[in-house]
Amino acid sequence: MTNRISVGALWDESIAFVRAEYSLLMPVGALGFGLPLVMMLLAVPVDQAETGRLVPGLWLLWFVPAGLLSLFGSLALSAMTLRRGATVAECIRLAFRRLPSAFGLILLHLGFQAVLGLPVAALARIDMATRGQPGLLAALGNFAVLAVLIWLFVRLMPIWALLADRGGHPIDTLRQAFAVTRGRYRHLLLIRVTGAVAGVVALLVLLIPLGAVCALIGAATGASAVAATISYVLTGAIFAALLTLWTVYVALLYRRLANRGM
Repeated sequence: MTNRISVGALWDESIAFVRAEYSLLMPVGALGFGLPLVMMLLAVPVDQAETGRLVPGLWLLWFVPAGLLSLFGSLALSAMTLRRGATVAECIRLAFRRLPSAFGLILLHLGFQAVLGLPVAALARIDMATRGQPGLLAALGNFAVLAVLIWLFVRLMPIWALLADRGGHPIDTLRQAFAVTRGRYRHLLLIRVTGAVAGVVALLVLLIPLGAVCALIGAATGASAVAATISYVLTGAIFAALLTLWTVYVALLYRRLANRGM
């Protein structure tokens, strides 16, 4: 059996699955990805949204339920993809059961970021003491941290699919994720970059004309707030469709990797 995974064949399989199960997948995707984005867009104060200068405030608390919904969406859609015989209700219940482990993984990630930040802060202090401003040492430290985080981001790409499939303790899930993706870093990095570029292009192509039309409607009717809300809802729908497809793709990728013992 060859170890090579065809990205094109996997993409075709993802498209076919989403088309076949569209009526089941999209409501979950809308709840898990579309609604959180609309919540975050509506939560930003109007004056800050207009200037683009975000000031921390209580409105940031809206990101907590938005993040929870996104986690739920990733787990539920992964379960729906991997457990073809299961009902939507069963996959939703499974996603809720997996949430505590998902919280544990997020806390581990935040703790690891904090640990990485300590030497960077020390290097910045050395630069400030010797040069009076952040310099080469701080820049090298930030670059090293960024490289480590990108490596983790790629190696742990299928972690929500793995958690939905197997469950387990956060530490065990991390070990299994690294085992599944061992020897696949360059392949997964290419998939990550390609998916990100394709997603950004698709969003720009769809959202630029959509935003222009909504702005014209708002200017013509004088109901700019209503037009902005409509724009947010449509943006959430597009975002949900793209992320649903991506989640299905990653779940199918995980299944291929796991089946090949990589």
